[in-house]
Amino acid sequence: MEGSYEILQINDTDIVSVPEWTEGCIYYQIFPERFAKGSEERNDLAAWDSAPTRDNYMGGTLSGITDKIPYLSDLGVGCIYLNPIFLADFNHKYATTDYFQIDPLFGTEEDLISLVDIAHRNGIKIILDGVFNHVGIHFAPFEDLVRNGEDSQYREWFYPKRFPIENTPECYECVGDYPYMPRLNGAKSDVRKYVRDVLLYWLDHAHIDGWRFDVADELDRHAVTWWREEVKKKYPDAVLLCETWGDASNMLGPDGFDCAMNYLFRDTMIDYFAHGSITESIFSNRLMNMLMRYPDQMNMAMYNCLGSHDTARFLTECGNEKWKLKQAMAFQMLFLGSPAIYYGDELGMTGENDPGCRGGMIWEHPDQNLLTWEKELVQVRKEHEAVRKGSYEPLITDDQTHLFAFKRSLGSDYVIAVFNLGETSHHLDFTEAEESVDVQPHSVKIITKS
Repeated sequence: MEGSYEILQINDTDIVSVPEWTEGCIYYQIFPERFAKGSEERNDLAAWDSAPTRDNYMGGTLSGITDKIPYLSDLGVGCIYLNPIFLADFNHKYATTDYFQIDPLFGTEEDLISLVDIAHRNGIKIILDGVFNHVGIHFAPFEDLVRNGEDSQYREWFYPKRFPIENTPECYECVGDYPYMPRLNGAKSDVRKYVRDVLLYWLDHAHIDGWRFDVADELDRHAVTWWREEVKKKYPDAVLLCETWGDASNMLGPDGFDCAMNYLFRDTMIDYFAHGSITESIFSNRLMNMLMRYPDQMNMAMYNCLGSHDTARFLTECGNEKWKLKQAMAFQMLFLGSPAIYYGDELGMTGENDPGCRGGMIWEHPDQNLLTWEKELVQVRKEHEAVRKGSYEPLITDDQTHLFAFKRSLGSDYVIAVFNLGETSHHLDFTEAEESVDVQPHSVKIITKS
């Protein structure tokens, strides 16, 4: 039977592409104030192992991070994502005062340049947190708005509701009615140019490798497209990673971001491994639904996290049952995409959501068993291109035995991972691997072939 088909012309700008280095890259997220101290002495710090609060400081610095590059290199990290490091209020630094100045509590511009240089020499890239949806109340243009009111030259940079401006959400739009973070109006050309200059300044001067955009789903879409064009024409390999807590498909592509923080992935990991609230078949369906939302290249580059500075620690979600965390770590490292480690998860850190998840790195009391497990998983990932860039195929989805298995393959190279969340052992035969395996309760079995 003959037929005819009409295929629309594809333009160059329709073609999806991401920086090649991001496909399957292992990220490591660092909350700078809590990762590692430098040599600087301060007398206003809480004890490093004290309970984190929204107000206390523990003294983490950029030079402290630099000192730990050998640790991160040994772990197998490919890219560090730093939470905000610019001059700002509060220990989280999401209320920016000056985007062109490193917060002195963290160090200097020279410290950042040194960190990036040493990281690069160890094969590790660095991306910074770009907080452009909002600013802090001590940001100079906002101070001008407060001071000059309706006559301020920066009136259109923000969303004033009434004058005079007082520190209250009744006077201006802010993040979550939090008055210390006024929203920035990215629809205005002066704001767009200002943000463009910030993006390029740190790419030019510190040679960073990209940006993570905070609250990206609230940014002006036309501004995002223009920022992408401005960055990519000079730095085509710089990654533009966006934060969103849901489906990111309408935010990615040739006119948007390269990839997203994949909280859909985390939600699924929490429900299956940590809480055990969904069956194997629902688990598999949710994963496949997630993968179908994005083109293959973007799936390879999605930032697949188990947690972040905005969530409870995964081990806490697991009720401190480490076998659950170990299974989730294995799934994360062997699944399609770019696994993202939140600092200290590999050492067994716990903590409820902000501020509990932002504790001082437990350098003195690591769980060596977990760390060894993570390193073994990273090694499998590095040895098998099938894990970094291959296809994904579910093999076993058994709601009765609580077995789940999948295969990653690329040519003759493949990895099969079997997860037993149940209470009984199982003997399994894999014809394609010509191998039989025994899978103990609460364990993971990995079969590889190159």
